[in-house]
Amino acid sequence: MQLNEKLNLILRDVFLYDIEACHYTIMKNLGYDVSNLNYDDKFERNKQIGQMMRDNPRLTSLLRNKTKSTIDEYVLKNNVIEDEIVIRQYDGLILTRGLRETNVNEIPLDMRRNFEIFIMSFDRSQYIARDSRGKTTIKGVAFRYPEIDQLYEKICRINFSSKSAVFKMLHKIKTDFLNSSNPFLFGVPLKNGNFNIYLKAYGELEVSKPTLKIMDTDDIDKQKYFDLYITPFTKSIVIEFVR
Repeated sequence: MQLNEKLNLILRDVFLYDIEACHYTIMKNLGYDVSNLNYDDKFERNKQIGQMMRDNPRLTSLLRNKTKSTIDEYVLKNNVIEDEIVIRQYDGLILTRGLRETNVNEIPLDMRRNFEIFIMSFDRSQYIARDSRGKTTIKGVAFRYPEIDQLYEKICRINFSSKSAVFKMLHKIKTDFLNSSNPFLFGVPLKNGNFNIYLKAYGELEVSKPTLKIMDTDDIDKQKYFDLYITPFTKSIVIEFVR
């Protein structure tokens, strides 16, 4: 993911558009018989279409080309310029304005989210955002887990209309994080049920849940977690508010 380098790191009123059930919708538009596909079960539907694409390279090429040309057409018909595109995704767009034309050639481009606040990471490879319903979206962050997601939610709820409130909340988030005695805030879940942790003296270590539960968090390299997960966004915020 590479977000538009010409835009500010923090944006307001950002719009996410995409083609609902993209490959299914395009196949139906192209006249394919989709009656055997389970539309209501996204996982099963995508699995079925994935198997069809695997067995038919021509279908794969057709779907990808049609998806690209459809998004191209929406950009053209709405006179979208480069500086309005936060990022172009495979089956949609994230834009700094709403679209007028959203149903071209019977392949609708639906607005999924209206983000009130949109924060890019400093390197523009990740973003966190809060939509008009108060829901937080997190994209591009590897090895996420619920405790870290809660911190992103706090960042997105900062009062960005007040500079003093911004820095006060950033300080509180960092202080609370570094002083936390909750070991699960620092345990990165693994598929086998264990957790990865980073210790000051020993580096990365895999531990079981019972072991993590009784660990002294003073032995954990908390700053490493903060630098990895939180700094990419707080750095962006600081840059925008000291200009």
